[in-house]
Amino acid sequence: MERIIVYTAAGLIALHGVIHLLGFAAYWPLAEIAELPYKTSLFNGRWELGESGMRSFSTLWLIVAAGLVGSAAGLALKQAWWLPLMSAAVLLSLIICVLDWQNAWRGAIISLVALIPLLLVWGLRVQPQPFAAYPEAAKLQTTVPLPADLPDPVARYYQTIIGDEIPVVDSAVISARGTTRFAGVTLPARLRFTHNAGQGYRHYIESTFFGYPLLKVNEHFLEGQARLQLPGNIVENEPKVDQAANLALWGESIWLPTIWITDPRVRWEPISERSARLIIPFDDSEDTFTVTFDPETGLPTRLEAMRYRDAADDSKILWQLDILAWDDYNGLRIPSRSSATWADEGTPWLMMEIEQVVYNADVTEYVRDVGP
Repeated sequence: MERIIVYTAAGLIALHGVIHLLGFAAYWPLAEIAELPYKTSLFNGRWELGESGMRSFSTLWLIVAAGLVGSAAGLALKQAWWLPLMSAAVLLSLIICVLDWQNAWRGAIISLVALIPLLLVWGLRVQPQPFAAYPEAAKLQTTVPLPADLPDPVARYYQTIIGDEIPVVDSAVISARGTTRFAGVTLPARLRFTHNAGQGYRHYIESTFFGYPLLKVNEHFLEGQARLQLPGNIVENEPKVDQAANLALWGESIWLPTIWITDPRVRWEPISERSARLIIPFDDSEDTFTVTFDPETGLPTRLEAMRYRDAADDSKILWQLDILAWDDYNGLRIPSRSSATWADEGTPWLMMEIEQVVYNADVTEYVRDVGP
């Protein structure tokens, strides 16, 4: 459906560009066009240009035609440059149609209407400013030995990111920017995840338009209970949401991965040379992730779990966290870019790039707070 809308929009813009060729032909002049009779003045005769001036004006019609047709092709082919080219062409189209309002007022209205979705697209491309930096905390100092009984891909992973001595992480404040999808619309976003390691978290997310907050989300998972303050809705006291939140707690621990070693409630089981099962606590029972590792780098590429999406779900849905890039933060190599996807949707609902990670800060109050 999305591609049909894109192709339709591209076709309409291209057609608008072809129509602009009539202005070029009429005012050069190359042909007699009844709807655009030749003249040497604009603004209903108030601005005299002469023959040479009208040729320059006709050249603008040609430039607009080329810009509209070219940008329509770029849109259809998913080229990044389509938006600035189309915006410039539509704006120039509006100007020349207003100058020739008596004959081209329909084109002015079409260009004005076309500017509205273009402004929406621009607004959805402007990234918000990053959150103010969270105060730095103590460095990672306390360490424990790497256990000797880990599955081979898991042992290789920890040796790659930190070595044989595993630092103890009590908390993490993770600040990032990216995109979120809400009600089918993908919006720029800034995110701050605060973790009391292995115990609870707070999510604060702002989805923005032209960099300004449009939607705000405050989520807490504390003492095994989730509370989601969503736009226009509050969700709490829902066991299925608690299960999903617990998986979020432990899945997001890939940004504080030593908790998967230092917490005695967590254990690993082998699956294959490229995968292992991460078993995590949930109430009085357990839940699991399947973790897939890159055979060359030894780093995880994906975490998968069966997870409820909504409180009313009858069954769990496969949830995937894909790791797209890695970097070093405070002595730990962790994912710098990642995406989260519900398998039945097929495309990520969340894309995020880490900008700051602070470990072992006192988040006792902050994890219960609201807002950034």
